[in-house]
Amino acid sequence: MNPQKPRRRTIPLGARILALVAGLALVAGCKSSSTGGGGGTPNSIINIVPGAFNKGMMAFSPESDTLHVSQVVRLHNGDSITHNIQTVTAGGPTWGNIPANTNVDVTVNATGTFGYKCVIGGHTMSGEIVVLP
Repeated sequence: MNPQKPRRRTIPLGARILALVAGLALVAGCKSSSTGGGGGTPNSIINIVPGAFNKGMMAFSPESDTLHVSQVVRLHNGDSITHNIQTVTAGGPTWGNIPANTNVDVTVNATGTFGYKCVIGGHTMSGEIVVLP
């Protein structure tokens, strides 16, 4: 008696191609040049200007910005050094350490007017963000 080999199930070629295309689309959708929370296309971009460490509110461009809850704000460090940007108003956005020429995205989650600054000693950098409902 000849033992029968188990039948191997095959997935139709069309289904395999569809799965491959869907997987590639998913991977492509994850591509981002930013770090930190938020992600996706930012609703606002705030830039740290070159030589920002002692420019006060002129260290950020724009100096003040307005967004709505659940929107994403990107902070881009256009300076040549790392800055540590923290909120000075409870509940506001905090970006943390941002190395030179990188971005950090944050989703704003609370309404109000929030000041932020670089907390590295000797840096006098401050900005403001207004978050509406």
